[in-house]
Amino acid sequence: MLDFSSLDQAWASLLDQFARRFDATETSHGRETARFIRANASARPAWKLHAHDVVLSATLATLERDPLAEALERLSPFLAWRTRGVFTDSDHTNRAYVEFMGPDGMLHHDEIRLGIYWHDRHTFYPRHRHEAVELYHIVSGHAQWQHVNDEWVSRPPNSFVLHQANEDHATKTDNQPLLALWSWLGDISFASYSMDEAPVGLGLGFRDFESNLSR
Repeated sequence: MLDFSSLDQAWASLLDQFARRFDATETSHGRETARFIRANASARPAWKLHAHDVVLSATLATLERDPLAEALERLSPFLAWRTRGVFTDSDHTNRAYVEFMGPDGMLHHDEIRLGIYWHDRHTFYPRHRHEAVELYHIVSGHAQWQHVNDEWVSRPPNSFVLHQANEDHATKTDNQPLLALWSWLGDISFASYSMDEAPVGLGLGFRDFESNLSR
């Protein structure tokens, strides 16, 4: 029998950590995200098990006694991971996200998309853009981030990355997986989302799932 009380406690801890970390970015986007989270702090998802192949053990191993990591470990079998593409020549999922709050979220909300993003080692997320303003808080991993046509920049844990509406951006990892919190505000529809293919010079294969190509 499922222990819903422990799941509810882990969920409350998870949202509290989200609010604290988005507040810590000291951006208007982060403060607005934290406000939405706290306004929905008493809401709980309808708990159900989800099958997925996202393995967070290597990612969470670096987060000793972190309440966010503890909450994610407890909730792992119940997280609705969405796999939006495979970006290396592999047959396993190497980039995925959970939408905790949003139009498609574990908690429904029409004004925000909020969740966690996982990006495996040696994985490239090609240049893409969308109408939504996007804020990442990096939990673990030193990924490389590119904004528009700027140089690639390594962002360490506890830093943040802000993308304005329709700004091109891309992400790649080397030997460390990336785990980040993310938030969309503004026009949060996926209708404006578009993504380029990976540059040939990177030597990385690219394909997207058929269900994503129709978005």
